[in-house]
Amino acid sequence: MHKTAPVDRSDLLWILAAVVLTLLPLLPRLTLEVSVIASLPLLWQGWRLHSASPAPTPNRLVLLLMAIVAVAATVARYGTAFGRTPGLALLAMLLGLKMLETRTRRDAHITIQLCFFVQLGYFLIEQSVVTALSAFAACILALTALLRVEQPDLSLKPAISSSARMVGIALPLAALLFVLFPRIDSPLWSMPSDGASATTGMSDRMRPGTIADLSLSGEIAFRVEFSGPIPPPAERYFRGPVMSQFDGMEWQARPAIRAASQPQGNRRIDYVITLEPNQNRWLFALEHATPREGQTLDAANVLLASAAVRTRIRAALTSFTDARIGLDISPAHLATNLELPAGSNPRVAAFGAQLRQDNPAPADRVAAALSFLRKGDFVYTLSPPRLGRNAADDFLFETRQGFCEHFANAFTVLMRSAGVPARVVAGYQGGEVNPIDGTLVVRQSDAHAWTEVWLAEQGWVRVDPTAAAAPRRIDGGLTASLPASDPIPGLVRIESQWLRTLRNRAEAMSHAWNTWILGYNAQRQRDLFAGLGFDADWRNLTIGLVASGALWQAAVWVGMFRSRRRQTPAERAWQLLLRKLGQRGIEPSISEGPIAFAARAGTIHPEWHEALADFAARYARLTYGPTAPAAEAEALRLDINAWLTRTF
Repeated sequence: MHKTAPVDRSDLLWILAAVVLTLLPLLPRLTLEVSVIASLPLLWQGWRLHSASPAPTPNRLVLLLMAIVAVAATVARYGTAFGRTPGLALLAMLLGLKMLETRTRRDAHITIQLCFFVQLGYFLIEQSVVTALSAFAACILALTALLRVEQPDLSLKPAISSSARMVGIALPLAALLFVLFPRIDSPLWSMPSDGASATTGMSDRMRPGTIADLSLSGEIAFRVEFSGPIPPPAERYFRGPVMSQFDGMEWQARPAIRAASQPQGNRRIDYVITLEPNQNRWLFALEHATPREGQTLDAANVLLASAAVRTRIRAALTSFTDARIGLDISPAHLATNLELPAGSNPRVAAFGAQLRQDNPAPADRVAAALSFLRKGDFVYTLSPPRLGRNAADDFLFETRQGFCEHFANAFTVLMRSAGVPARVVAGYQGGEVNPIDGTLVVRQSDAHAWTEVWLAEQGWVRVDPTAAAAPRRIDGGLTASLPASDPIPGLVRIESQWLRTLRNRAEAMSHAWNTWILGYNAQRQRDLFAGLGFDADWRNLTIGLVASGALWQAAVWVGMFRSRRRQTPAERAWQLLLRKLGQRGIEPSISEGPIAFAARAGTIHPEWHEALADFAARYARLTYGPTAPAAEAEALRLDINAWLTRTF
């Protein structure tokens, strides 16, 4: 058929289904206006194909105006038409418009090729196993639509079977390319951020309410794989930003002035953290981490990556949880951790002065303050009353209701008022062990804030005031410590055992995908080939890729040849006859049997009618009837060959 031949209604339905399935995983990740503009042409085309008297296709001027609207919407929303997310948004809208104007086979080919391009674009936004499965299903349907365009009479089952077979042949080659193609030292898929999507995560600023807002998310912050036993919940403090600068309302991290000395201790914990993108450098290590290659410690003993974490990374970490840090701190630096704005929180200042007077030893002042929290009937909640400018005063002596940052803020102000150097640490505490793969899953809802105080001969010591007032938060996690009425994320508060098991299996599968597929980098490739006794240099990889690709291609050819060799003599003769007739433009439809086809061909060429009818009847009897002697099949083959020689 010619490229300008029209596409019939049934084929358009197949193409529309392929476009819808292609856009379905993408539209929820785009803005509402983009999704609406991309969906309207598809709804219009669907209504046209379903209606008994369809409206005409919009003319080119209308389609041009709609394309201009799509470009304008992209620029208005994203500020540009270029980049990862803007480009995919524009492509989604234009794909819908192209579906609306599809009339001919050429249009159909372009539309289906755009589907393949959009399916590839999925992976520029997200690389999860669900994304891969969505792309696979959409690819199968797009191939099926392409087959339908080329063979309109092809029924559903053979079309899907042929598409799946083509993808099945291609998958081993894709796997060989994945394993053997020389890797670069970066994730499999990595695109610069275009600024169109925000990433939730920890901040280096804290005021009452910031950690509580973060805890409303059930998204995974990171996963941890321990080489030994998993530490108990009370020891799972993953340090992030350390904030020592206070203006009376907000805590802020000070700029790093020097690198800290490496912690030394006897209790060593080795683990691997898989960190989700957060646009920051913090690696959220257990106390107290020592840097490895590509990692540094800042002045506050926070472990940092070499660059901001803009893609999912895996990092091997080591912590000495019994180490002492800050013993070599200078008096001037120590004094900065006693600073308070003049006149702020006067009631806490008076209470701190009283603690200092009653307890000469700094450690006793810390103990007295914790005792005050334990006996003060404080309530741990995500929905505390609003606090005024003197938040520590209001919390300790008025509302007594708050989240971890309320406790950390008030306690740190109190310690400084009592003459004990103190600072706020933000990070994550707790986590949940996934029984499927044994990893520790730490979510944004595990975000936490605590205090570090400096004591002579001990250095910086972690003190968690939340644990004094709400110990269940440390041992049982967020759900065990908050009232049932608090808005805990659904992924965190799952009471049904089968739903929890389903979530754990899905997250374990996602972690395996991230580790072995997305995390297959140059080092993993080198380790794989080292285990096989080879060096993973480009020469060996190229030889292996070419050789294995050739072997697979040969296997495919052998399979096709053997399939052909299994045909009977009658089948081979009949197929030869069909090919010769096809050269004259006479082809059987998918639903046409040999006898019906021979009768139709005989009406086109009456001089062939008698011979074709005889061949078709004998072929049908040999193929579909009782088992016949081999001599009959051989006789049919000879007769067809002789006739073809005379006729063609």
